[in-house]
Amino acid sequence: MRAPRVLCIGGCHVDRKALALAELQLAVSNPVTISTCFGGVARNVAENLCRLGNEVTLVSRLGADSDGAAILEALRALPLRLDYLDTAPDTPTAFHLILLQPDGDMLVSVADMRIYDQISPQVLAAFPTALWAVDAIFADCNLSAESLAYLAAQRSADRRLAINAVSPAKAPRAADALPAADFLFVNGREAAALVAPDNTDSDPESAARALLDRGVGEVVVTLGAGGLLAATPAEVLRLDSLPGPLRDVTGAGDALAAAFLDARLRGWSLTVAARRALAAARVTIDCAESVSESLTPETLDQMMS
Repeated sequence: MRAPRVLCIGGCHVDRKALALAELQLAVSNPVTISTCFGGVARNVAENLCRLGNEVTLVSRLGADSDGAAILEALRALPLRLDYLDTAPDTPTAFHLILLQPDGDMLVSVADMRIYDQISPQVLAAFPTALWAVDAIFADCNLSAESLAYLAAQRSADRRLAINAVSPAKAPRAADALPAADFLFVNGREAAALVAPDNTDSDPESAARALLDRGVGEVVVTLGAGGLLAATPAEVLRLDSLPGPLRDVTGAGDALAAAFLDARLRGWSLTVAARRALAAARVTIDCAESVSESLTPETLDQMMS
């Protein structure tokens, strides 16, 4: 089978992680260790898809600064097409600061993502027709609502659209694009932000069904330690997370989305896609980076055997 071709558009930035040495306390100084790696939902998904054997083009925006230069150098070591990874002269590279509890679970994060506003519909419309000759577009909600709507208009029977909500605050940007989305990746709070913003504790299955009613083809709701729920109009599947220690949750959801999308583009069943997605998340949780170098098709095959 020919490798799926995927166009990933959205976040590509620096993840700075502060791992607490003791249980975090509010309104006081907390001792932490700081580490830096490269992240961004679209960037992480693009790298994971590459590691799973897809042909991937990454579209994003970097600043003309040391962070942007470091990201670009690292990306050039991957089999990614980077022709449309542009540089903004007057805006800093985006960054994501993540505060982790001693067990690796995220307490809170903050981010400066202004640069992605520059990936406008006008910028996207200027890309050559050949760029859109792909099997799927993966977009994250770091993009504006207008840009997501533009990408929704590029969806066709031969070019599927996958959207990642990114966060509860950004998830509503996808609202107008939902009828064109073949795949939607959300966590419970992001799903609620799209269907019931006044009820952030809404049941994941009810939220998934509401999103299907709004035209989404398949909804994947990540449930953290509780696994995932994958829903289509004909089937609802809920699977538990794979057991193992928690080192760092950052990037696990992106690996899950990449593995699920890879499997579905290859024509594999919903169950196989969901199992491979959970295996990819497990591999990522076991490393300190936002993408694991251990993620390969063979690794996922072994974990499912």
